Amino acid sequence: MLDALEGTPLWVYGAFLLVWYYGLSARKTNRESLRSLIITPAVLAVWSLFSISYLDRVELAVGSWLAGIMLGSLTSLVLFPRRGLTFDEARRQLIVPGTWKVLGISLLFFAVKYFIGYQAAVHPATSADANMIVLAGVASGFTIGLFCGRAAVFCRALLSLRDNNESERTI
Repeated sequence: MLDALEGTPLWVYGAFLLVWYYGLSARKTNRESLRSLIITPAVLAVWSLFSISYLDRVELAVGSWLAGIMLGSLTSLVLFPRRGLTFDEARRQLIVPGTWKVLGISLLFFAVKYFIGYQAAVHPATSADANMIVLAGVASGFTIGLFCGRAAVFCRALLSLRDNNESERTI
């Protein structure tokens, strides 16, 4: 275990600290704009897609990644209900109650990326195995699906609140 930590580049520790920082800041009530709800999952999805090991099995890697996204998106519908979301005074941003769930998902994403990178560096032959490709694809896709599903739930809430002219500002 210590060998893995000793061989880890310094930038990975910086990324780990950022994951903790943003995860802990999500514990507090936040304001989310439509732009921020779209940008974060998009960046993470592109990063995840490019980090999958394709080698000779592109359909296996992409298929398992897409299956993971579907599972993660469905799970996010349960984890992130619309209940408790409100509109700000200017009716431009969504006020999202704080939660520990974002920290958990962020740490899961980091752990998956770290594990995949570690396997590719230490056991390149094993990382090309079909089981490892499926595991990496599903795990990466699942965490991306959680972020994308959360963003989709909140975007729908933001757009429905924006379109709704009721005096009630809470879902």
